[in-house]
Amino acid sequence: MNIFQYWFRSVEMYAPWVHKVFLVTNGKFPEWINEDNPKLELVRHEDYIPKECLPTFNSCTIELNLHRIKGLSEHFVYFNDDIILNRPVAPDYYFKKGYPCDNNKESCFNVPIYTPEEKFSIYMSMLADVGIVNAHFNRWKTVCQSPWRWFGFHLGIKGFIMSCILLKQRLFVGFSNYHSEQAFLKSTFEEVWEKESKFLQASCTRFREEVIANPYIFRYWQLAKNLFYPKQRKYATIHIYDKGVIDDIEKALNNTDIVSICLNDTSLCPDDDFKYIDNALVRMLEQKFPSKSSFEK
Repeated sequence: MNIFQYWFRSVEMYAPWVHKVFLVTNGKFPEWINEDNPKLELVRHEDYIPKECLPTFNSCTIELNLHRIKGLSEHFVYFNDDIILNRPVAPDYYFKKGYPCDNNKESCFNVPIYTPEEKFSIYMSMLADVGIVNAHFNRWKTVCQSPWRWFGFHLGIKGFIMSCILLKQRLFVGFSNYHSEQAFLKSTFEEVWEKESKFLQASCTRFREEVIANPYIFRYWQLAKNLFYPKQRKYATIHIYDKGVIDDIEKALNNTDIVSICLNDTSLCPDDDFKYIDNALVRMLEQKFPSKSSFEK
């Protein structure tokens, strides 16, 4: 979509405290990237993914192995390339008292949906993630260990009601998922790999399959282990279906309450609409982030 450089501009403008950026690709990097920037580490799949999984075209394989990246900090924030920062953000938005900040609002509505085009999408993987977590944790014991995390104001009214409904439920039924950047502990990845190496290894396929783990498993594990600081998310996810989303994108970019925006392209957008949206998006982002970052040549 020709907008990746604005990710770097947004981070440099709104999160200057970031001291290292690991850019992971299959080995091809943007021509405009400044490889000499001391804050930047260019990481190829072969640098950290086990050889038997390569080449891979499965994003889950790429994400499940992130902890193997040399030099990665214990506390890190993972971004997809379609997510940009929208306003200044402090480190404690992502980590507080050593814990990743997250919202553990639960949901029992993450049921599989089938379409001929996308089959079950990621729904089966998310169910598999919850199943793995339930093999290691008792929900009611987790709640009893830290009630303030499971009945706090950060959940909102609907989240609080769901917690009451589930009250003494032994099994986790699912969580509200956020298509936004995610704070992680590297040790969580290492622990899940230690406990469930067979399932994770089987999930590292070259092409995505229906029933495999995806990176939500690490987030769910942190929640089930109470390794998080409860906090509300301030983000926007905009799915690009047609020209009508332009107004939504502009409103989000001008909304200073929104910390990050996900500009998610879809296979449902007609080609002509996509070109129109792409051109409009570049104009808007150039207006918001007019100056090159130090990550660009």
